[in-house]
Order: sequence, then structure tokens, then C-alpha cells
Amino acid sequence: MSSHRIFRINENIKQLLSAIIFKEIEDPRIKNNLITITKVDTDKDLKNAKVFFVCLNEDKKDEVLSGLNSAKGVIFSYLKKSLKVRYVPNLTFHYDKTLIETNKVLTNIRNLNINDNED
Repeated sequence: MSSHRIFRINENIKQLLSAIIFKEIEDPRIKNNLITITKVDTDKDLKNAKVFFVCLNEDKKDEVLSGLNSAKGVIFSYLKKSLKVRYVPNLTFHYDKTLIETNKVLTNIRNLNINDNED
């Protein structure tokens, strides 16, 4: 399958998941936390998709992950209705650590710049 098609499917799943989680899921572990789907990484055979998310309160990430895993069946059924592909991939949810790592690197760079300016 072409990488362009996989990219489109990933983006489509990402948008649909964001809408489904916001509008349809009533689990308080999810509803009471601001969640953003940052990335979807689907296998080439479309059987599995890793869904990466962040939440505003990082301390609640395990709670949100538990809620997403509990709601996986409901999310899958809504996704199946909306996604225009033959097979809807099996979803696994992961907390996206990229933003945290990026912030650490940027903080280190800023600290280096401050130290350079002091010399």
C-alpha cells in the first residue's frame, strides 16, 4: 500500500478519533481531561494502529489511558461506521512523550543560550 494512502488514512483516523472522543465517550476519566490525539501510526496492512495522545494534566495520563482502553470497543464501533476502509485497524493507545522530550531539549538550549550571554 502506498505511503500516501497510509498517511491519508492516519490523518482521517486521527480526526475521527478526536471527534468520537470529544462527542461520544462519557467515561469521566476521559471526559474530565483535555485530550489531544497527536499521531496515528497504522501498519501497512491496516490491521493495527498505534494512537498517540497527550492530556493537559500529565499526572492523569495513566487514568486517561485506562479510560481509552476501556472505551476501545465503543470507539472502534464509531470508527467503523465513519471510516471508509474495508478493515478498521485494531487500536492501541499510547501516551505521546514527544512533547515532553521536546520541551526538555528546548529548555536545555535556552539554558545554554543564557549561559553564553552571561560570558
